Amino acid sequence: MTPAMRATTLAVMAGLLGSLAACGAGAITPSATTALPAHQTRMLDTTPKERRRMVSPEVYLRAYLGWFGGLVPLDVQNRARPKGLFDTWDDYLSALGLPDYKTDLPRQTQSNTLMLATLGRLGEALCARAAEHDLHGGKTPIDQRVVFAFDATGEPTDDGFAQGFDKNVLHRTFLGYPAKLAPGERVARFHALWTEVAARHANTNAKNSLTAGETAWVAVCTALVEHPEAELY
Repeated sequence: MTPAMRATTLAVMAGLLGSLAACGAGAITPSATTALPAHQTRMLDTTPKERRRMVSPEVYLRAYLGWFGGLVPLDVQNRARPKGLFDTWDDYLSALGLPDYKTDLPRQTQSNTLMLATLGRLGEALCARAAEHDLHGGKTPIDQRVVFAFDATGEPTDDGFAQGFDKNVLHRTFLGYPAKLAPGERVARFHALWTEVAARHANTNAKNSLTAGETAWVAVCTALVEHPEAELY
């Protein structure tokens, strides 16, 4: 670099330093803080736009087979048939809306109350069989139970009922989410159902294969299987 270029560079740098010093003398005062504007609130419209409907019967049957131990259809028939709770699949195909190709019966195109009642009858039968397997006699270990995988001996307290109904098994199994997220006092209402059914069966015939408490758990199971959140959308 020549002496002339060096002198020019030094002069430019001196000018820049002078400008920075002059700017620093008049510091900018920060403005007062203000609150951020509120976010716009959007209301969720939960009003039903159409009547609730059922999905195809195969979906319900697959759910039933999974809920009650990964069964196959013939296992369901054999397990639910004793004591007149269920007959054979051939007797229920048309009621469930399924086609019967042997008689040239087409698939039902619309859901109806008969389909709901038939599914409810099947669910009740499977709940009763599950209670006999899981609860009666107290011989089945909890880790080997199909539905009632909790301590169901005696009359449950509020906390004991909530433990089996919500925190462990039933509500999450059949409806897919914790009961504390459900509308209303759902745990309390189902506990009241358990208490009412147990009281009605306190002096039942000794031939009954289930105790009053076990029958009450069957009622709770059936009510969940037939709940609109499990059957309709």
